[in-house]
Amino acid sequence: MYNKKPVKTKNAISRKIEDETLVLNLQTKQYHILNETAGMIWELADGNTTIEEIAHCICEEFDASVDVVKEDVVHTVEGLHKLGVVTLE
Repeated sequence: MYNKKPVKTKNAISRKIEDETLVLNLQTKQYHILNETAGMIWELADGNTTIEEIAHCICEEFDASVDVVKEDVVHTVEGLHKLGVVTLE
């Protein structure tokens, strides 16, 4: 799972507002508010960056343990996938 590359779907648009990221699923017309960490995961979901690489970026930003962060990134990406705003390649 850590080598999967999340990518934003074409059905989603976003806007950063202070420390949060607002994501709109254009198909369902639902808004989702992402905290700072989830927003960083969202920004790094470019189809080129693996989940493991995203976890390392977050560790550098927040000085956290990579083992804990990797599981959090997987959980967040799975949640974004269920919302229909991210796919995994």
